[in-house]
Amino acid sequence: MASSNVQAVTSFYESIKKRDMPGVAASFADDVVWVASHIPPVEGTYTGKQAVLGQALGRIVANWGGIYVQPDRIIDAGDQVVVLGRYREAAAGPGETIEARTVHAWTFKDGKAVRVEQLTDTEKFAHAFGLSPAGRYPVSGRTVNVNGLEIFYREAGERTAPALVLLHGFPSSSHMFRNLIPELAERYRVLALDYPGFGLSASPSPKEFSYTFDNLAKVTTNWLDAVGVTDFALYMQDYGGPVGFRIASAQPDRVRGIITQNANAYAEGLSPNLAPLVAYMSNPTPETEAPVRQFLTLQTTKFQYTHGARHPERVDPASWLVDQFFLDRPGNAEIQLSLIRDYGTNPGLYPAWQEYLRDRRPPTLVVWGKNDPFFTPEGANAFKRDVPGAEVHLLDTGHFALEEDAPRIGQLIRRFRDRI
Repeated sequence: MASSNVQAVTSFYESIKKRDMPGVAASFADDVVWVASHIPPVEGTYTGKQAVLGQALGRIVANWGGIYVQPDRIIDAGDQVVVLGRYREAAAGPGETIEARTVHAWTFKDGKAVRVEQLTDTEKFAHAFGLSPAGRYPVSGRTVNVNGLEIFYREAGERTAPALVLLHGFPSSSHMFRNLIPELAERYRVLALDYPGFGLSASPSPKEFSYTFDNLAKVTTNWLDAVGVTDFALYMQDYGGPVGFRIASAQPDRVRGIITQNANAYAEGLSPNLAPLVAYMSNPTPETEAPVRQFLTLQTTKFQYTHGARHPERVDPASWLVDQFFLDRPGNAEIQLSLIRDYGTNPGLYPAWQEYLRDRRPPTLVVWGKNDPFFTPEGANAFKRDVPGAEVHLLDTGHFALEEDAPRIGQLIRRFRDRI
């Protein structure tokens, strides 16, 4: 049975088609925010139910006739509902018709929509959500129940091919792999999940789910079992390191190789720029929390993507805007603060992870954005100490290296994966 939020979204499309404005209004909270992109004549942001109904949707209804919206796919992620589909609008006057793909991202609180982002007429944005076809192997978005949580993941490639599992970092989701998956799907079964609290996966409150890296690793391990992956190579970025190394050191026989992209496992890899986070982990108080909350803002999210990039002006804005959309969901800040506090458990596990690398010597590929403000090149080269045969590539880019170097990293992975 569809959730009440999905029912509200479905009712909205039926009401707008019938020009039933009271029916449309029933879906919205009084303080709803509507963001319209590329939809003449109503581009912009509208705040409050009356502004949305009168200035945005009201003008659409008044200026356009024959409104037709076809939701091709509705993704239910609890407080968020994402709709991918098509719309067609014929002008009330003669001679103009708009037909386009659309992505609508809805956020709900207490059964009412508090934010709707209408990302229309953009094949690019549909691809940014990772659900548009790419070459021979389309990227599929799926959900599976794991430990009572709906976990969203992306998958491409043949199910019988060698598995490559991609573990994302903060503050992103499997969305960060939208450019890499098509590079790899021809040869491998590629899978990338959203952890609980991230992307399109369930986001229970910290009272309902304990947000620790131990628990993220447990959910990820159970997700692998649920989707039928027994052995795999691991690609880890940022938070993916603490998750992946917990899995690899606990179940080493399942791991065929390690690919680390700015996923740290050595003390020398920690930059002084992490000092505000370290202070908060060591002593979480309102005073130490205040600077950490800046890490949850749009300014810092954009910084993470653009700092150190060779051509920051070419980094797709969809990268940080999609991440920020999920960060800004009601209650998500508390989820992220819980994980930041728990991040302090990771350096204490570095010796155990290094012992795993020394004892097991898994084939290891290091592809590292050397301009990362948080994890240093010294952390990349340190892998050679425990895995002398590790292949290390320092790339002239930043923390999210895939934004500039997905084709090159894809080529390195294919060459590496084919050897193991």
